[in-house]
Amino acid sequence: MSLTEDLYKDVILQHSQNPSHRGPIADANIREAGVNRSCGDELELELFVRDGRIEKVGILGHGCSIHTASGSLMADAVEGKTTADAARIIAEFKGMLLENKETHFDADLEELEALKGVKRYPIRVKCATLSWNTLEQALKKI
Repeated sequence: MSLTEDLYKDVILQHSQNPSHRGPIADANIREAGVNRSCGDELELELFVRDGRIEKVGILGHGCSIHTASGSLMADAVEGKTTADAARIIAEFKGMLLENKETHFDADLEELEALKGVKRYPIRVKCATLSWNTLEQALKKI
């Protein structure tokens, strides 16, 4: 295993064992649910959006380590960003996994590339994209 693969594995383990943004948001003004029936992952995404900016992200639910890590990375990536920036990040992330596109993440988002290797396991891609698809649906409510 290469040094890069080891680093990516560590990022996934860190985010799956100690996910950020866990729990409800008292002042959430957008809620969206997502389910991955093939794996059993379930997600309740809560957002507090004001003036076109995602100020808070909360994640509830359960799932496999890939799903948990991806949700944690997603929440870190979009909290504090505008909804337009979040939509761009979603598109780039999904392009990386679903369309095999080269990524051009900003320096503060490079950890998202840790999930690039998931595309080698097609059954796990749904696990990695569940939180992103749920966020995409939530943003349509704005």
